[in-house]
Amino acid sequence: MNNSIEKFKQETDNSIDEKVDIREKHAELKKVYKDLKHSYNSLKEMTEDQTRQPQQLKDLRVRELWRLAQTSNMTGDELSSFKARLSHTSANLHR
Repeated sequence: MNNSIEKFKQETDNSIDEKVDIREKHAELKKVYKDLKHSYNSLKEMTEDQTRQPQQLKDLRVRELWRLAQTSNMTGDELSSFKARLSHTSANLHR
């Protein structure tokens, strides 16, 4: 009887330890993912082809919109207008 209680107690303790360990590993993994995403975005900003990007578009999200607009079916006038709006938006984001 005493042996059964000890066995149950040991299994329960191990189960709790495993749950705590899994939570810790999950938190570590989330941090690694966040750091990796930040590093990727920084690298992407550094290696972008600056000839395709207007210099006034400082924000990565705004540059992504500009890149998408360039591959769309917009006319030259529409692209110019869109670029002006993006430039204004980018400037406001960095005030």
